[in-house]
Amino acid sequence: ADGILGAELPIAMAKARASEAAGAVARIAHQVHGAIGFTREHDLRLATTRLWAWRDEDGSEAQWNETVGAAALAAGPDGLWPMITGSP
Repeated sequence: ADGILGAELPIAMAKARASEAAGAVARIAHQVHGAIGFTREHDLRLATTRLWAWRDEDGSEAQWNETVGAAALAAGPDGLWPMITGSP
């Protein structure tokens, strides 16, 4: 299949989940380390600023979730499960 049912849908799903995970990882890491994580002396600051930048590259989490949602609506009730599982 082409388009959204080809490579774009799995990419959209992966990007949306990775963006969500990046935010959660950064949030938890900073909760654990407290204010020290934002200082120049700690490398956590470098890791999280990269995570935040990568999270927003090539579209936001919301944009990719909209792509997945549009594909789910287009698939309809009979096409949703095959779309998720990849089976006919």
